[in-house]
Amino acid sequence: MASTRGKVLSLLQDGAVWSGQELARQLNISRTAIWKHIETLKQDGYAIETIPRKGYQLLEQNDRFDETAFVSVRRGRFGQHVHAYDQVDTTQRIAHELAQRGAAEGTIVISEEQTAGRGQLGRQWYNPSRVNIAASVILRPDLPIRDASKLTLMAASAFARSLNREGIAATIKWPNDLLLNGKKIGGILTEMQTEGDRIQAVILGFGFNVNGETIPEELLHRATSLKRETGIVHRRSELLARLLEDLEKEYDLFLEAGFSPVREHWLHNAAFIDEMITLTTGGRTKTGVMRGISSEGALLLETGAEIEPIYSAEIAVWND
Repeated sequence: MASTRGKVLSLLQDGAVWSGQELARQLNISRTAIWKHIETLKQDGYAIETIPRKGYQLLEQNDRFDETAFVSVRRGRFGQHVHAYDQVDTTQRIAHELAQRGAAEGTIVISEEQTAGRGQLGRQWYNPSRVNIAASVILRPDLPIRDASKLTLMAASAFARSLNREGIAATIKWPNDLLLNGKKIGGILTEMQTEGDRIQAVILGFGFNVNGETIPEELLHRATSLKRETGIVHRRSELLARLLEDLEKEYDLFLEAGFSPVREHWLHNAAFIDEMITLTTGGRTKTGVMRGISSEGALLLETGAEIEPIYSAEIAVWND
Protein backbone atom coordinates (compact mmCIF):
# COMPACT_ATOMS: atom_id res chain seq x y z
CA MET A 1 0.00 0.00 0.00
CA ALA A 2 2.79 2.40 0.87
CA SER A 3 4.32 1.76 -2.54
CA THR A 4 1.08 2.80 -4.24
CA ARG A 5 0.89 5.88 -2.04
CA GLY A 6 4.43 6.67 -3.14
CA LYS A 7 3.33 6.48 -6.76
CA VAL A 8 0.39 8.80 -6.04
CA LEU A 9 2.77 11.25 -4.38
CA SER A 10 5.19 10.96 -7.29
CA LEU A 11 2.49 12.07 -9.74
CA LEU A 12 1.55 14.99 -7.49
CA GLN A 13 5.15 16.21 -7.23
CA ASP A 14 4.77 18.51 -10.26
CA GLY A 15 2.39 20.75 -8.30
CA ALA A 16 -0.35 20.52 -10.94
CA VAL A 17 -3.99 19.74 -10.19
CA TRP A 18 -4.61 16.05 -10.88
CA SER A 19 -8.12 14.70 -11.25
CA GLY A 20 -8.99 11.55 -9.37
CA GLN A 21 -9.93 9.97 -12.70
CA GLU A 22 -6.51 10.67 -14.23
CA LEU A 23 -4.65 9.44 -11.14
CA ALA A 24 -6.75 6.27 -11.20
CA ARG A 25 -6.02 5.77 -14.90
CA GLN A 26 -2.28 6.29 -14.46
CA LEU A 27 -2.07 3.79 -11.60
CA ASN A 28 -4.75 1.37 -12.81
CA ILE A 29 -6.73 1.50 -9.57
CA SER A 30 -10.19 2.85 -8.65
CA ARG A 31 -10.98 6.47 -7.87
CA THR A 32 -12.08 5.30 -4.43
CA ALA A 33 -8.61 3.81 -3.86
CA ILE A 34 -7.07 7.12 -4.98
CA TRP A 35 -9.24 9.01 -2.48
CA LYS A 36 -8.15 6.66 0.33
CA HIS A 37 -4.49 7.12 -0.52
CA ILE A 38 -4.90 10.91 -0.65
CA GLU A 39 -6.56 10.90 2.77
CA THR A 40 -3.75 8.78 4.22
CA LEU A 41 -1.15 11.12 2.75
CA LYS A 42 -2.95 14.06 4.37
CA GLN A 43 -2.98 12.25 7.73
CA ASP A 44 0.74 11.64 7.33
CA GLY A 45 1.29 15.39 7.03
CA TYR A 46 1.45 15.97 3.28
CA ALA A 47 -0.08 19.32 2.28
CA ILE A 48 -2.54 18.16 -0.38
CA GLU A 49 -5.56 20.27 -1.26
CA THR A 50 -8.77 18.68 -2.51
CA ILE A 51 -10.30 21.02 -5.10
CA PRO A 52 -14.02 20.30 -5.73
CA ARG A 53 -14.78 19.01 -9.27
CA LYS A 54 -11.11 19.42 -10.23
CA GLY A 55 -8.97 17.05 -8.20
CA TYR A 56 -5.92 17.14 -5.95
CA GLN A 57 -2.88 19.39 -5.69
CA LEU A 58 0.31 19.07 -3.63
CA LEU A 59 0.78 22.55 -2.19
CA GLU A 60 4.35 22.32 -0.92
CA GLN A 61 7.35 20.04 -1.07
CA ASN A 62 7.87 18.71 2.45
CA ASP A 63 11.29 17.47 3.48
CA ARG A 64 9.88 14.20 4.70
CA PHE A 65 12.09 11.16 5.14
CA ASP A 66 9.68 8.26 5.17
CA GLU A 67 8.86 5.32 2.93
CA THR A 68 6.23 7.17 0.91
CA ALA A 69 8.48 10.15 0.18
CA PHE A 70 11.38 7.91 -0.81
CA VAL A 71 9.28 5.60 -3.01
CA SER A 72 7.96 8.64 -4.88
CA VAL A 73 11.48 9.47 -6.12
CA ARG A 74 13.21 6.07 -6.02
CA ARG A 75 15.39 4.98 -8.94
CA GLY A 76 16.91 1.60 -9.80
CA ARG A 77 16.76 -1.66 -7.89
CA PHE A 78 18.36 -0.41 -4.65
CA GLY A 79 15.55 0.70 -2.37
CA GLN A 80 12.84 -1.52 -3.85
CA HIS A 81 12.26 -2.72 -0.29
CA VAL A 82 12.21 0.06 2.32
CA HIS A 83 11.98 -0.15 6.10
CA ALA A 84 11.44 3.36 7.49
CA TYR A 85 11.41 4.45 11.13
CA ASP A 86 10.97 7.65 13.04
CA GLN A 87 13.64 6.68 15.60
CA VAL A 88 15.96 3.67 16.04
CA ASP A 89 19.14 2.93 17.93
CA THR A 90 20.96 2.16 14.66
CA THR A 91 19.80 1.32 11.15
CA GLN A 92 22.72 -1.13 11.06
CA ARG A 93 21.18 -3.36 13.71
CA ILE A 94 17.86 -3.59 11.91
CA ALA A 95 19.54 -4.21 8.55
CA HIS A 96 21.60 -7.02 10.12
CA GLU A 97 18.43 -8.67 11.39
CA LEU A 98 16.72 -8.32 8.02
CA ALA A 99 19.75 -9.78 6.22
CA GLN A 100 19.79 -12.77 8.57
CA ARG A 101 16.13 -13.38 7.70
CA GLY A 102 16.97 -13.42 3.98
CA ALA A 103 16.14 -9.86 2.91
CA ALA A 104 16.94 -9.15 -0.72
CA GLU A 105 19.96 -7.23 -1.92
CA GLY A 106 19.21 -3.53 -2.10
CA THR A 107 16.85 -3.57 0.88
CA ILE A 108 17.28 -0.27 2.71
CA VAL A 109 16.62 0.83 6.28
CA ILE A 110 16.14 4.56 6.90
CA SER A 111 15.38 6.54 10.03
CA GLU A 112 14.66 10.13 10.93
CA GLU A 113 16.84 9.76 14.00
CA GLN A 114 19.45 7.36 15.40
CA THR A 115 20.07 7.29 19.14
CA ALA A 116 23.25 5.18 18.96
CA GLY A 117 24.66 5.72 15.49
CA ARG A 118 28.27 4.64 15.09
CA GLY A 119 31.13 5.88 12.95
CA GLN A 120 34.77 5.00 12.47
CA LEU A 121 36.61 3.58 15.49
CA GLY A 122 33.31 3.23 17.36
CA ARG A 123 32.70 6.97 17.58
CA GLN A 124 29.12 8.11 18.09
CA TRP A 125 27.58 9.77 15.03
CA TYR A 126 25.89 13.10 15.79
CA ASN A 127 22.43 12.74 14.24
CA PRO A 128 19.70 15.19 15.29
CA SER A 129 16.17 14.42 14.17
CA ARG A 130 14.64 15.48 10.83
CA VAL A 131 17.65 17.13 9.20
CA ASN A 132 20.06 14.34 8.21
CA ILE A 133 20.24 11.06 6.32
CA ALA A 134 20.78 7.87 8.28
CA ALA A 135 20.53 4.67 6.25
CA SER A 136 21.79 1.13 5.80
CA VAL A 137 21.59 -0.96 2.64
CA ILE A 138 21.98 -4.73 2.35
CA LEU A 139 24.47 -5.98 -0.26
CA ARG A 140 25.04 -9.60 -1.22
CA PRO A 141 28.21 -9.55 -3.34
CA ASP A 142 29.78 -12.74 -4.65
CA LEU A 143 33.19 -11.84 -3.28
CA PRO A 144 35.83 -13.40 -1.04
CA ILE A 145 36.11 -11.91 2.43
CA ARG A 146 39.46 -10.30 1.59
CA ASP A 147 37.71 -7.95 -0.85
CA ALA A 148 35.08 -6.70 1.61
CA SER A 149 37.05 -3.60 2.63
CA LYS A 150 36.99 -2.43 -0.99
CA LEU A 151 33.22 -1.97 -0.69
CA THR A 152 33.81 0.96 1.67
CA LEU A 153 36.04 2.61 -0.94
CA MET A 154 33.50 1.80 -3.65
CA ALA A 155 30.71 3.48 -1.68
CA ALA A 156 32.85 6.55 -0.95
CA SER A 157 33.63 6.85 -4.66
CA ALA A 158 29.95 6.54 -5.59
CA PHE A 159 28.81 9.13 -3.06
CA ALA A 160 31.54 11.64 -3.97
CA ARG A 161 30.71 11.31 -7.68
CA SER A 162 27.01 11.70 -6.95
CA LEU A 163 27.50 14.87 -4.91
CA ASN A 164 29.92 16.33 -7.46
CA ARG A 165 27.33 15.90 -10.20
CA GLU A 166 25.04 18.08 -8.07
CA GLY A 167 27.69 20.81 -7.91
CA ILE A 168 28.82 19.86 -4.39
CA ALA A 169 32.62 19.57 -4.37
CA ALA A 170 32.87 16.62 -1.99
CA THR A 171 36.16 14.80 -1.50
CA ILE A 172 37.05 11.47 0.11
CA LYS A 173 39.15 11.14 3.25
CA TRP A 174 40.55 7.60 3.29
CA PRO A 175 38.99 5.26 3.98
CA ASN A 176 35.38 6.15 4.76
CA ASP A 177 34.68 9.87 5.21
CA LEU A 178 33.20 12.46 2.84
CA LEU A 179 34.46 16.02 3.20
CA LEU A 180 33.25 19.41 2.02
CA ASN A 181 35.52 22.42 2.38
CA GLY A 182 37.79 20.32 4.59
CA LYS A 183 35.11 19.27 7.08
CA LYS A 184 33.19 16.02 7.41
CA ILE A 185 29.71 15.83 5.91
CA GLY A 186 29.30 12.07 5.76
CA GLY A 187 30.66 8.71 6.73
CA ILE A 188 30.39 5.04 5.80
CA LEU A 189 30.38 1.92 8.00
CA THR A 190 30.52 -1.56 6.45
CA GLU A 191 29.92 -4.76 8.43
CA MET A 192 29.85 -8.35 7.21
CA GLN A 193 27.89 -11.52 7.71
CA THR A 194 30.00 -14.48 6.58
CA GLU A 195 29.89 -18.22 6.07
CA GLY A 196 33.18 -20.01 5.63
CA ASP A 197 35.37 -17.85 3.42
CA ARG A 198 32.48 -16.20 1.58
CA ILE A 199 30.41 -13.12 2.25
CA GLN A 200 26.74 -13.78 2.94
CA ALA A 201 25.82 -10.12 3.31
CA VAL A 202 27.42 -6.73 3.75
CA ILE A 203 25.54 -4.11 5.71
CA LEU A 204 26.63 -0.78 4.29
CA GLY A 205 25.61 2.01 6.63
CA PHE A 206 25.99 5.67 5.78
CA GLY A 207 25.07 9.02 7.23
CA PHE A 208 25.11 12.54 5.84
CA ASN A 209 24.75 15.89 7.56
CA VAL A 210 22.22 17.53 5.27
CA ASN A 211 20.02 20.37 6.53
CA GLY A 212 21.30 20.96 10.04
CA GLU A 213 22.36 24.51 10.81
CA THR A 214 23.69 23.92 14.32
CA ILE A 215 26.78 21.81 14.97
CA PRO A 216 27.93 21.12 18.57
CA GLU A 217 30.77 23.43 19.51
CA GLU A 218 33.15 20.52 20.11
CA LEU A 219 32.60 19.36 16.49
CA LEU A 220 32.71 22.72 14.69
CA HIS A 221 36.35 22.29 13.70
CA ARG A 222 35.72 18.96 11.99
CA ALA A 223 32.05 18.65 10.95
CA THR A 224 29.62 20.62 8.84
CA SER A 225 26.44 20.11 6.80
CA LEU A 226 25.42 20.61 3.20
CA LYS A 227 23.11 23.42 4.29
CA ARG A 228 25.87 25.24 6.22
CA GLU A 229 28.27 25.05 3.27
CA THR A 230 25.93 25.64 0.32
CA GLY A 231 23.07 27.64 1.86
CA ILE A 232 20.65 25.25 0.14
CA VAL A 233 17.99 23.12 1.81
CA HIS A 234 18.07 19.66 0.24
CA ARG A 235 15.09 17.30 0.07
CA ARG A 236 16.55 14.28 1.79
CA SER A 237 14.48 11.61 0.02
CA GLU A 238 15.57 12.97 -3.37
CA LEU A 239 19.20 13.18 -2.25
CA LEU A 240 19.04 9.61 -0.92
CA ALA A 241 17.54 8.38 -4.21
CA ARG A 242 20.43 9.93 -6.16
CA LEU A 243 23.03 8.53 -3.77
CA LEU A 244 21.56 5.03 -4.04
CA GLU A 245 21.34 5.25 -7.81
CA ASP A 246 25.05 6.07 -8.04
CA LEU A 247 25.93 3.48 -5.40
CA GLU A 248 24.16 0.83 -7.49
CA LYS A 249 26.08 1.84 -10.63
CA GLU A 250 29.47 1.83 -8.88
CA TYR A 251 28.68 -1.48 -7.16
CA ASP A 252 27.75 -3.11 -10.47
CA LEU A 253 30.93 -1.75 -12.04
CA PHE A 254 32.99 -3.22 -9.19
CA LEU A 255 31.38 -6.65 -9.53
CA GLU A 256 31.65 -6.68 -13.33
CA ALA A 257 35.04 -5.06 -13.95
CA GLY A 258 36.88 -5.41 -10.65
CA PHE A 259 38.38 -2.76 -8.40
CA SER A 260 40.58 -1.01 -10.98
CA PRO A 261 37.95 1.37 -12.49
CA VAL A 262 36.50 2.06 -9.05
CA ARG A 263 40.00 2.87 -7.79
CA GLU A 264 40.41 5.40 -10.61
CA HIS A 265 37.11 7.05 -9.67
CA TRP A 266 38.18 7.08 -6.02
CA LEU A 267 41.53 8.72 -6.80
CA HIS A 268 39.82 11.41 -8.88
CA ASN A 269 37.84 12.53 -5.83
CA ALA A 270 40.37 11.84 -3.07
CA ALA A 271 41.61 14.41 -0.59
CA PHE A 272 45.28 14.76 0.41
CA ILE A 273 46.81 13.07 -2.66
CA ASP A 274 50.52 14.01 -2.87
CA GLU A 275 50.24 15.90 0.42
CA MET A 276 52.09 15.38 3.67
CA ILE A 277 49.81 13.55 6.13
CA THR A 278 50.01 12.02 9.58
CA LEU A 279 48.41 8.65 10.25
CA THR A 280 47.40 7.37 13.66
CA THR A 281 46.96 3.70 14.46
CA GLY A 282 47.17 1.80 17.72
CA GLY A 283 48.28 4.90 19.60
CA ARG A 284 51.22 5.45 17.24
CA THR A 285 51.69 8.05 14.50
CA LYS A 286 53.42 7.92 11.13
CA THR A 287 54.06 10.81 8.75
CA GLY A 288 54.66 10.79 5.02
CA VAL A 289 53.28 11.77 1.63
CA MET A 290 50.04 10.15 0.51
CA ARG A 291 50.55 8.61 -2.94
CA GLY A 292 47.04 7.22 -3.44
CA ILE A 293 45.73 3.73 -2.80
CA SER A 294 46.89 0.32 -3.98
CA SER A 295 44.99 -2.24 -6.04
CA GLU A 296 44.01 -3.76 -2.68
CA GLY A 297 42.70 -0.48 -1.29
CA ALA A 298 45.61 0.19 1.06
CA LEU A 299 46.75 3.77 1.54
CA LEU A 300 50.17 4.29 -0.04
CA LEU A 301 52.41 6.31 2.25
CA GLU A 302 55.78 7.52 1.01
CA THR A 303 58.32 7.78 3.80
CA GLY A 304 61.80 8.54 2.60
CA ALA A 305 62.68 6.21 -0.26
CA GLU A 306 59.91 3.72 0.49
CA ILE A 307 56.21 3.56 -0.28
CA GLU A 308 54.42 1.59 2.40
CA PRO A 309 50.89 0.16 2.12
CA ILE A 310 48.76 1.03 5.15
CA TYR A 311 45.69 -1.13 5.68
CA SER A 312 44.26 0.25 8.90
CA ALA A 313 44.78 3.77 10.24
CA GLU A 314 43.20 7.18 10.36
CA ILE A 315 44.43 10.32 8.64
CA ALA A 316 44.89 12.88 11.42
CA VAL A 317 43.29 16.07 10.17
CA TRP A 318 41.61 17.61 13.18
CA ASN A 319 42.78 18.01 16.75
CA ASP A 320 40.16 16.24 18.88
